[in-house]
Amino acid sequence: MTLKHIDLCAEQKNPPPPKTMANGKPANIVKTARGKVIVRDPKIVTGIGIHQTACVFGPSNDINRRNRRALNVPCHALAFRDGTFVTAFPLPWYVYHGNALNEFTYGLECEGKYPGLPDDPTTPKREDEQSTWGGGATPLDDLAIETFRAALKYLYEEGLKLGSPLQYVWAHRQSNGQKPSDPGYGIWKHVVLDYAVAQLGLKTQPEKVWRDGKTVPPQWDPKGVGKY
Repeated sequence: MTLKHIDLCAEQKNPPPPKTMANGKPANIVKTARGKVIVRDPKIVTGIGIHQTACVFGPSNDINRRNRRALNVPCHALAFRDGTFVTAFPLPWYVYHGNALNEFTYGLECEGKYPGLPDDPTTPKREDEQSTWGGGATPLDDLAIETFRAALKYLYEEGLKLGSPLQYVWAHRQSNGQKPSDPGYGIWKHVVLDYAVAQLGLKTQPEKVWRDGKTVPPQWDPKGVGKY
């Protein structure tokens, strides 16, 4: 299985232009000071925050154009489902990817729309009531899993090179209670537990929450606590 890493960090503007939200309003995707992106001390970065994009990027005849969408997605690595992952923000940059996780994590986005629970792939009216955010669930196939793992491994190894004392993987739901299916039970099992923990030696903290976040539930993790 051949996986591909594309580094677009040299093309990223400092600061990046604001992202246009669904309501048409602009939103900054990085934290700035004096007109430049804040560069974090790598030694304060202790973990990786893992997300699902809650969408599948539309097909394009121009794959380069699709990959360049990563320049406007706030995360340190964006892993597509087809064997490609893109880095478009330097790891030390303070990127708004995970609410309270922003300051001390590297952010990984995994392309797809994955259910929060294995027995409830239905479309919710509200994400905090059911399990999949908008539309039908995306199949989590072997190629997607391997791509997500490769992107996580890249963040882990490059972070260590920078001097980050990386120990943990946290789910976005732990810092944002409005996103309980983020990243979803399948990613938690196949990317976090079966790979980041079992092979890279990282740890989880299922009981840990920030602000309105939710714990990692037992349906995701044998050490999970609380309710979905």
